[in-house]
Amino acid sequence: MKIQLYYGNGLLLYAMAAAVLLVTWLAGRPLKSVGLGWGDIPYDLTAVLLLAGFLVLYLADLYLEMGSAVSREETRREFSKLGFMPAAAGQFLHFIFLAVAAGVGEEIVYRGFMISYLTSLLGSTGWVFAVILIFPAITFGLGHVYQGWKPVMKIMAMAVLFGFFYFRTNTLWPLMLLHTAIDVLGGLLSWYLLGKEEVSL
Repeated sequence: MKIQLYYGNGLLLYAMAAAVLLVTWLAGRPLKSVGLGWGDIPYDLTAVLLLAGFLVLYLADLYLEMGSAVSREETRREFSKLGFMPAAAGQFLHFIFLAVAAGVGEEIVYRGFMISYLTSLLGSTGWVFAVILIFPAITFGLGHVYQGWKPVMKIMAMAVLFGFFYFRTNTLWPLMLLHTAIDVLGGLLSWYLLGKEEVSL
């Protein structure tokens, strides 16, 4: 069941991204208009520093989740409640397909398409800039509500930072790599925590 879920959801994410790319192409716009170019090099320093700051905070949060036996047990329970996280090597290898699909597909849809579309529709000055960043972040976060509200708030904050980076650099490649790496790391931690549970049963 888990493996079917990985491929079913992964293919859905790829299909959503493909739909965005097809519409972009049919509209006669280059794919770099939805972030599939190298962007504005050199990249905006503020955006790069904010993304680096996010990475530091993410690693610190990860340490808090894994730094003690109590926090590891709480994290294990959260993974177990989700019901679909990998608990064995074979499951993890298939989970990588979903992680890559999420890293690519979600960035194209929620950052590349939504931010570009809202910018062209509303402009990007004043309070509108906040809407351009916050609306896609909220929709992205609500798509992860099955994880619980605490993770959703973290995901929304991440999405705002990712949106800012995309807005200031016009590229998704670093975001797709980082998003995929985060999901793969989550799968590894799940395999580590849930795999130990299965072995002990």
